[in-house]
Amino acid sequence: MNTGSGLRTPLLVNGIYSIVAGLLLFFPSLAAAVFAYQVKDAAAVSGWGVDVITIGLLAMVASSDVKKYGGLAWVFVFGLLLSAVDLIYFWVGGSYTAQNVLIPIVINVALAAWIWFAQSRR
Repeated sequence: MNTGSGLRTPLLVNGIYSIVAGLLLFFPSLAAAVFAYQVKDAAAVSGWGVDVITIGLLAMVASSDVKKYGGLAWVFVFGLLLSAVDLIYFWVGGSYTAQNVLIPIVINVALAAWIWFAQSRR
């Protein structure tokens, strides 16, 4: 395990964040309570939760051996930024409120920047 790299911590944090968010989505009643959003399709939201958990696990694997998997950092940056753009798009379109999206947008952009700058120092 390569623990000396500055990329390890942001990838680990991304992994934990994704797994927690994915677990909340996996249980739509929890997602509705935490994200203050009425879930319209529980099966789709639960399935999306499985995907987010998987991404979190991949980030945790990447953080465990940055020398081997650090090249995947751009994938996590892209995914975080794409998710932020998606949230903004649906917020502007009226599907979400500021209460639903502002915190995840800030977290996603901050994590993306942290991973990007840590990766560039590798």
